Amino acid sequence: MTSRMRRLAIALSTTLVLALVSGCSAAQTTSRSAPDGVERAALAEAQLPAMRDGIPIALDVWTQLWTPIQAASQVQSCVSRGSGGVLEFRAAPLAQQSNGMSYDVATETNVSLGVIGDFNDDRAVQRLVDSCIALYPVDRRLWLVPEHDRGALYSYDATVLRRCLVAHGQQVPRVPSRVRFENLMRASAPWNAYDLVVVKDRAAWYALADACPVLPLAVAGDIASEQPSYP
Repeated sequence: MTSRMRRLAIALSTTLVLALVSGCSAAQTTSRSAPDGVERAALAEAQLPAMRDGIPIALDVWTQLWTPIQAASQVQSCVSRGSGGVLEFRAAPLAQQSNGMSYDVATETNVSLGVIGDFNDDRAVQRLVDSCIALYPVDRRLWLVPEHDRGALYSYDATVLRRCLVAHGQQVPRVPSRVRFENLMRASAPWNAYDLVVVKDRAAWYALADACPVLPLAVAGDIASEQPSYP
């Protein structure tokens, strides 16, 4: 190789490295700082019952989009704390959650009638439950995946999404077999890679959700085309 060719090769290598570094830096500095349309829709759904009942709910209290399983656990803890242990929130099975949070609320059997207080009032109970639900917006898109997209979703979950979440330090449940995966979809109890995800704050959620989208682009597009838009 002549000295001129060697200098050209070095220049090209340097340019490539600088381009890669520049690209990485740009990717690191373009993370968003506001909810997207999916998150705004989930927030609106979670807050609607409380707002309809006149309970003031701050619009900036959520941390992440929760899976239905995660949200049920969080709301259960919220209701227990808010009632001083008087009330027990019981979410319905996952297959009954496709159209919104389905649940019942009972008085703890080990609580004496003398300390139930305000929670003798059904309206007070509902206000507490609604305010807890408003804190945990749920991503329900997996229920909306068309049947013809289920194969693409399974491939994405098994080969892309799970690996992405693990690479970002998250725990991920084991991916079921293809047959079980599709059976769960048909039973309205979809497998969700995000069931064990925990983030420390909203910024971390934005970064993770953008790096590891719940749905592949084509499937997300199919769902979005059937849903109202949220600016």
